[in-house]
Amino acid sequence: MSDVQEYHLSIDGENTALSPLDLLTECSGLSRSTIKQAMSRGAVWRQRGKKVLPLRRNSNNSEGIEQLHFYYQADILAQVPLPIERLKDLNDYSVWLKPRGMRSQGSRFGDHCALVRVAEQAIDRPCRIVHRLDQDACGLILLAHNKIAARHLSELFAEHRIEKRYHIVVEGDFPEQTQVAEQALDEKPAYSEFTKLKTLDGNRSLVEAHIKTGRKHQVRRHAALLGHPVVGDKRYGESATFQSPYPLQLCAQQLRFCDHREQEQDFRINSQAWLDASR
Repeated sequence: MSDVQEYHLSIDGENTALSPLDLLTECSGLSRSTIKQAMSRGAVWRQRGKKVLPLRRNSNNSEGIEQLHFYYQADILAQVPLPIERLKDLNDYSVWLKPRGMRSQGSRFGDHCALVRVAEQAIDRPCRIVHRLDQDACGLILLAHNKIAARHLSELFAEHRIEKRYHIVVEGDFPEQTQVAEQALDEKPAYSEFTKLKTLDGNRSLVEAHIKTGRKHQVRRHAALLGHPVVGDKRYGESATFQSPYPLQLCAQQLRFCDHREQEQDFRINSQAWLDASR
């Protein structure tokens, strides 16, 4: 990992007449081209009051800006976005396929490789994140394109009114009978159902997970608690003496809900095209 550098500048008095690019070049010692790239890739932020927004383009002066924040990490800015696929566009929101290894949204050090930003540039429309998928997971994800859709979809996820199903490859011969995990996670209620789809070679099983809550890493944690960790799960599954040759085998396979236009939607994908260990 390259060195992390942060710069925080207060804008007042004489420096208001200077451009953000001039100010950041002077305080950081970095080249103007480097800072321009950092701006375009979401590493420079402008603040006024409590409102903090990315500053993607330079301006002639810094009027209207109370503080400038610059988060510089060269290896993050040098990353190249992974390709993404739009499954369906419903104008107010769209459905995308997130590849394994891509973040759902960016960080203060940059967002040019995050799905929400890559999608925004691909369709030239605002994109709002309404739920997230682990960086190491793959599959279906929704993006909203206006406030009405964003509010409705966010409420559906918060109120657990979206049916979410995941396909996972787990270690061991999973029981034929549906298994329920109700162990609380992070001191909050959590409910998951796991149903075996088929037995795989190498003492593995393809399993469908249906979660009715949305706790962090819920599928992975509950599967591990049942004694059948997800293949490739380095955090909750693998021991120090064993490492799977596969990346995390977790795919968001289905999203079913009623959208803000009262239209029933049911999106599904063929998970076996995404899960290496299921083939």
